[in-house]
Amino acid sequence: MTRNRLHLVVALVIGSVVLVGGFFLGVQPQLAAAAANRQQQASIEATNETYRSELARLAEQSKELPSKQQELATLEASVPSTPATAAFYKEIDAVASSSGVTVTGITTAWAAAYAPPASTGTTGGVPASTGTSATSAPSGEPTAAAPTSPVAPATKTDSRITGANFSTIAVSIDVSGSFAQALQFTKGVQSGERLFLVNGITSQKQETAADASAAPTAGGTTWTLSGFVYVLADAKAAQVSQATENASATPSATATPAG
Repeated sequence: MTRNRLHLVVALVIGSVVLVGGFFLGVQPQLAAAAANRQQQASIEATNETYRSELARLAEQSKELPSKQQELATLEASVPSTPATAAFYKEIDAVASSSGVTVTGITTAWAAAYAPPASTGTTGGVPASTGTSATSAPSGEPTAAAPTSPVAPATKTDSRITGANFSTIAVSIDVSGSFAQALQFTKGVQSGERLFLVNGITSQKQETAADASAAPTAGGTTWTLSGFVYVLADAKAAQVSQATENASATPSATATPAG
């Protein structure tokens, strides 16, 4: 081998080493970085697609926001987080005016912790045996069906509503008017903005006289509605709010707390 050929072979070997070294030192890191960038880009694109889907879902739900806000306002007026007795009295006055009755008195008790109703556990069926032997009817004669006890409605409760976050206020309303007027008033207060559960109605006939020596004559009728309004707060917080509301209310708008 001549010296020139030897130099050429050495140059080729050195060139190959340089190319291989350049690949591993320069090109390979760039290729790895490019692959990592592609993976990162794919991950970012997947995340962006998730965000785009969520934004589309939120945009669709935002169309229902006005109706949801209206529903929330209705629920808050029905069961507020404070006693809000002044607003309740105004609602009673408005219903009384529209129904023709005259409100003669309103009594509200102090807020009490809500107690979930106990399950009745009553079901219909044949009464239990009393210990006496049953007598069979003669063959061929129809037998009377055994009497069944009435079926009590199922008690429905929500475990999220407890005495720690819900309270009741007993309310008694006295009005005077005819039977039809009292009936309309009762319907009105039970279908108003504030949830008022009427659980008792009593009536008392009034008697009037022209003077003390005259015989009494028939007068109007006083109707007393008793029931409950509800507060989305514990009893202690509701009582504090009641005291504050009574202190700031005008004498004509303040009902006497009972109990």
